[in-house]
Amino acid sequence: MHARYIVKDTFYKKAKKEGYRARSAYKLEEIQHRFTIIKKGDRVLDLGAAPGSWVQLESTLVGARGLVVGLDILPITPVPASNVVLKKADIREVDVQALLGEVEIPAFDVIASDIAPNLSGIREADIARIHELYVAVLRVTDEGLRRGGNFLIKLFFSPDFADMAATLKPRFSKVTTFKPKASRSVSDEVYLIGMGKQ
Repeated sequence: MHARYIVKDTFYKKAKKEGYRARSAYKLEEIQHRFTIIKKGDRVLDLGAAPGSWVQLESTLVGARGLVVGLDILPITPVPASNVVLKKADIREVDVQALLGEVEIPAFDVIASDIAPNLSGIREADIARIHELYVAVLRVTDEGLRRGGNFLIKLFFSPDFADMAATLKPRFSKVTTFKPKASRSVSDEVYLIGMGKQ
């Protein structure tokens, strides 16, 4: 059996056993352990939140006094936690100020995005989709993340990757590229972590 299938089986089975909706929870867990992007009491906006495994973990990390708002274009099965709000929305069109007013906060402390576009296999089209979502996430972050706040986004290696990473550097005190062990070794996915919004 190839190593990539062993990795997949390990995290998939672990997620099932521990009650997470997807293995991606362990990517966030590893990022949190390494960088501590989320603290108790934080207000977190999760973009592309379906099926909800990140929301499950974020809800625990922020605690009873915190808040997790999950947005996705797909419906998300409710998460049984009083500190979670789930909304069906297209992040390319979301009104950030209206959202902040709805949840009655001035800004988010953390914005996290595990969005993956529907890939067609046509390289140019897929690169364009990745870039479109990145621009949408960046707009929401510019409008909705407080000064000093933290940011996390999943991207894929592409010809645009260096340029996309460069757009974060003026926005944050520190920007780090990271690939969690829970990511499949064959995957092109990589995470950018922005600490301390300027």
